[in-house]
Amino acid sequence: MRFSWLLSGFVGLMLLSSPVQAASLQFWRFDSSRNRLEFTTDSSVQPRAQLIFNPTRLVIDLPGIRLGRATQNQLVNTPGIQSVRVGQFDAQTTRLVIELAPGYTLDPNQIQFQGSAPTQWSVQLPTPVRAAVTPAPAPAPAPAPAPAPAPAPAPPPTSTAGSSNQVEGVQVTPDGFFIRTQGQRAEVQRIERSRDRTSIHIDLRGSTIAPGLSARELTINSKGVQNLQLSQSQNSPPVTRITLKVNRDSPDWNAIASTASGVVLLPQGGLSRIPAQGQAWPSGQQIASTGGGSTPSGQVATVQSVELSGDGQQLLIRTNGQVTAASGWDRTTTGYRIVLNNARITNQTRMPQLGAASPFLRMSISQETPNTVAILAIPASGVTIGELNQPGSQLIAIQVNRSGSPVVSAPTPNEPIPVNVPPAAPAPTPAPPSTRPVPNSRVVVVVDPGHGGRDPGAVGIGGLQEKVVVMDISQQVAAILQQNGIQAVLTRTSDVEIDLEPRVRMARQMNATLFVSIHANAISMSRPDVNGLETYYYQSGLGLARTIHNSILQSTGMPDRGVRQARFYVLRQTSMPAVLVETGFVTGREDAARLANPAFRRQMAEAIARGIIQYIQQNN
Repeated sequence: MRFSWLLSGFVGLMLLSSPVQAASLQFWRFDSSRNRLEFTTDSSVQPRAQLIFNPTRLVIDLPGIRLGRATQNQLVNTPGIQSVRVGQFDAQTTRLVIELAPGYTLDPNQIQFQGSAPTQWSVQLPTPVRAAVTPAPAPAPAPAPAPAPAPAPAPPPTSTAGSSNQVEGVQVTPDGFFIRTQGQRAEVQRIERSRDRTSIHIDLRGSTIAPGLSARELTINSKGVQNLQLSQSQNSPPVTRITLKVNRDSPDWNAIASTASGVVLLPQGGLSRIPAQGQAWPSGQQIASTGGGSTPSGQVATVQSVELSGDGQQLLIRTNGQVTAASGWDRTTTGYRIVLNNARITNQTRMPQLGAASPFLRMSISQETPNTVAILAIPASGVTIGELNQPGSQLIAIQVNRSGSPVVSAPTPNEPIPVNVPPAAPAPTPAPPSTRPVPNSRVVVVVDPGHGGRDPGAVGIGGLQEKVVVMDISQQVAAILQQNGIQAVLTRTSDVEIDLEPRVRMARQMNATLFVSIHANAISMSRPDVNGLETYYYQSGLGLARTIHNSILQSTGMPDRGVRQARFYVLRQTSMPAVLVETGFVTGREDAARLANPAFRRQMAEAIARGIIQYIQQNN
């Protein structure tokens, strides 16, 4: 597991100050080439940090850690940083001090703590900058001293005057892409395709690219898109350009600014218009969009009603003209999203009344652009959504299934996540035993697979990656919960990088009943003897943590490293009972072999799901 926190921008902030047992500092160093402090302890530690001035220095305390030797000092050959000192602050605390050169300071908001394990930490420092000072007037003129070398200029900020929105990341979804943004709602200014039809440019007005976003070009090779590029095409007013490199015969793409902090990119007519990988593109013809084009004379069609059929097995959208439509799962809200182009709504547009027996919990309609209408439907537990069809020129129908295999399932990865061992023969998936039925009231469990994308999490024996292990376990947990009538939502369903805050935000937006984050532990590769299960909670999650922890121990017989309280971001920022399960050590001789085995991961998933179900039964 990797932990990350940012220092807040004020002096004296303490991070993660809960007590731990006494241990020792095993290793530390300052890497001048990367401006990074690294340290390792022989037991879990929760650092505390503060930025102190006059002179300016970053102080990092390790509570419960003994140095066991004399104070050490390392001179640093980095502009703006003078030295790093490590000593024993008191009987139970080791202190690391990064001394800045006179006249320099650090931006507290850019100091980042990261941990590849609870015992292995790094502190990434930003480039030191000159502190702003007001020089005192000289009493008399004096010869000017030789000019001191100027510090290396800091990289220019990506933020631009007039910016109201920042692009923070890109997610590949089963039906398109989701451009994650922060700030005010993004404004789609223009969508333009190149003359040779190999590039589609989408401009977001008032938007800049976040300074920390390093992946500005992504290789896709899916959905007819070869790669996706982000660029700052204009600074005043700011405009961020999204460029899709596409096949010549692929359909055009739509961009819809979502109310949920992002922009949804969907191909016109849906993914059914795009051949599967390896299939040929149709030649010499334009593929027709669902809906058959616009109304005569270029008039915008009006959405007259959105309703459920009498038997509740179809969602029907009626218009007074022809529209084009695309649909798919919205990653941020986890609802089913239908986008109607060449459409508008009025005060007379009718929406369905959703009762207790409705297949949908919530449904909303909005005018996203002057010619685009978006419908968001949140299905009830056990409900699956079928394909979008057009039985008539002014009618769109979507199948709604209460049981059986879905035609279009809730978000799942487009392809299996590779593992580092040969696959074992799949074992049958028995539903977790249940002493009584799960209540029929709305229960939503957010299952959070840690890390992903560029962030592999902990890497252990044989190159075993935490992100691969926990993705497999999390998907199986969600599937088992669904089989037992519990709505399960994954914070990520493919190998993409997601920050901590959006994971928590998703749980809040879903009004989730429970939040379960799944990780794998790590310690030094020189300690393969450390193995076992740990489960963490913060406040209201103690009961859930104990139930899941005991279920895993009973099922797997793993060493018990206890249920512990911790101030992890995803635990303290969630309002519902939340836990973080460390399913074993990828650096442990026994655990790594288990976690690399698909049969054990299935066993782990069943045990976690069983614990969740037992907790729900006991508390409803």
